Amino acid sequence: MNVLSGGRWRLPMGYQVAIGLSCLLVLLLASIAIAILLISDLRRAQHRLDGRDLSYVSAVTAAALDAKGVANDQRGFLMSGEASFLVEADQRAESVRSALTTASTAAGDSSERDAVTDSRSGFESWMRAIEIEFSTFRKGDRQAAIDASLGPDRELRKSYEQSLARAQSLGNDSIQSAKRSVKDAASRAVWILVIWLIVALMIGVITVYWLVRSIASPVHRLAALLAPDTSG
Repeated sequence: MNVLSGGRWRLPMGYQVAIGLSCLLVLLLASIAIAILLISDLRRAQHRLDGRDLSYVSAVTAAALDAKGVANDQRGFLMSGEASFLVEADQRAESVRSALTTASTAAGDSSERDAVTDSRSGFESWMRAIEIEFSTFRKGDRQAAIDASLGPDRELRKSYEQSLARAQSLGNDSIQSAKRSVKDAASRAVWILVIWLIVALMIGVITVYWLVRSIASPVHRLAALLAPDTSG
């Protein structure tokens, strides 16, 4: 119920205190909500960097390294004829395929997926070519196998290596973009929090002042009424 004081209607002190405390509680909850939203935005940017982009680049890099290993096994077999090089080449080739599958899954856009697809297609073309080399070598025509490895088959290897290099370049660009996103999100979060905290502090100070005044005014009036009259 409103109370008449000094010609003005005023809410009872209990209601005023409840309203003031409610305002402070709303400020607290709003601050928590804003902080959660900003942290979520930052975590999304970080997740993109840690989860997708790094996974893509790591997989492409692993495929490139294993593919170079297959090329070394190719040369080793053509130089020595040892069957162990064929076994290692098959194992590394499977690792290349697995890594390219991982990269394709982690790709963030069509350009990255296309680069992985081109790399896989080029690698498989080269693998079919060197399998023919190995078959030719085992049939006894060693020089023909070597000539093939140094001629058209070498061009096939260069082609898929270029595709892998492009895939790596796209991944590195994506990582740099993700790092900028994380940095921008962190900077944006700091500025928003600082501005909000300043606004919340101002509102809080005004609310506390209003509360103190609302409580102190009736107390002062009561004290004045209860004070002994010393005028006479």
